Amino acid sequence: MNRHIAPVAFVGVGIADVETGETLPNRTVIVRGDRIVAVGPADEVSVPPGAQIVQGAGRTVIPGLCDMHVHIAPHAAGHDFDEAEAMRRAREYVLVFLASGVTTIRNMAGTPLHLTLRREVAEGRTIGPRILTCGPILETRFTFPEMAEFGVLVTTPEDARRAVTEQKRAGFDFIKVYNDIDAAIYDEIIAAAREVGIPVVGHVAYQKGLEGALAARQASIEHLRSYDFAADTRPPSEIDGARFVGWLHTTPRRIEELAERTAAAGVWNAPTMAVERGIRTDEEVAQPIEPLPAALPHWLAAELEASVLESLFSSVQRAVLAEGRAARGAMVAALDRVGAGLLAGTDCPGCRLVPGRSLIRELELMVEAGLSPWRALRTATINAATFLGEPGAGQIKAGCRADMLLLDGNPFDDIAALHRQAGVIANGQWIASGEIERRLLSS
Repeated sequence: MNRHIAPVAFVGVGIADVETGETLPNRTVIVRGDRIVAVGPADEVSVPPGAQIVQGAGRTVIPGLCDMHVHIAPHAAGHDFDEAEAMRRAREYVLVFLASGVTTIRNMAGTPLHLTLRREVAEGRTIGPRILTCGPILETRFTFPEMAEFGVLVTTPEDARRAVTEQKRAGFDFIKVYNDIDAAIYDEIIAAAREVGIPVVGHVAYQKGLEGALAARQASIEHLRSYDFAADTRPPSEIDGARFVGWLHTTPRRIEELAERTAAAGVWNAPTMAVERGIRTDEEVAQPIEPLPAALPHWLAAELEASVLESLFSSVQRAVLAEGRAARGAMVAALDRVGAGLLAGTDCPGCRLVPGRSLIRELELMVEAGLSPWRALRTATINAATFLGEPGAGQIKAGCRADMLLLDGNPFDDIAALHRQAGVIANGQWIASGEIERRLLSS
């Protein structure tokens, strides 16, 4: 794989060490194929003959970024195009991630098309980030009709066990659960998944609540689901079950307790603050909206423009969401502070979130919530590698995957440096900044 690609040498570059938070100056990094083969002081590492040389003076190299909650769009079901066109669009869609340095994605609602796309990228036949994918979402009752396009109903424990077994056999990486799963069926999903060796991720079943998900050691919880209910400190008689309101009635002590219980359970979280911030209040809707990048496929630009979510929530709900942002951020900071697993994910393309750019926004929101730029950057690099069971990955070290991002600046000093990209190397292939945009514009 990639043996035809010449070695790449980053010379005189600074390395942002996400393990320690230190920046190592004037290093040379050698990439051969899909692996980093040498890292060290520039005067000690020899550049191989014939290597492509990338000058790194004044620049910083970081591990490629991981968006651990995305949806690969579009699905052919429900649209006026066939599977071949869906695959063509999916190839364009994943390429957009690379334009912002995202070299690994976790797809949260999978179909067989995504397994084919994953294989094409892994084999170097399609340029894009490494793909991990859930299977079709499991739900006892579909929360909304469109879920039928990428979900499976499991109405009995037998259905649940069969669905888990089939998704494992098909080659999916995760089982995703959703909101309205019956408690007994959720328990069967957890048991069956443990037996066949596939992690369970996703929402928190209403009938189980946060305590049930922690007790089951669900591998990851998305969007801080059910933390709003658990964070509510009001007497039970005053709680009406409305979503999001609990963030308005919590305390620092309760937030710390929830973080510590999460850490003790070994459960990870992908908070996806970017999509929550994209659900705007009436006042925010009235403000000018940032234009989409010009270098996007026309079909994707149209989907993004149509992906606003305000209509799914009442004006009051959106105002409550906005009022709870500080408490939600405090929950994210507490999870990091106590050592609970924290992942960067965005839920793009919902709420006009542009693939790749949305991850940088997520990291900026983490810093806004109180994480240092270093700690925020860990969530999209070394944390993701740890969650995926790849110890030692997500770093700039010999033997690691050759997924890296070259920046004109140091994100440890200012997370906004992630916007100043000189290029990305994914699966061993160096792509200078602007090249991906040119490919997208010419497609």
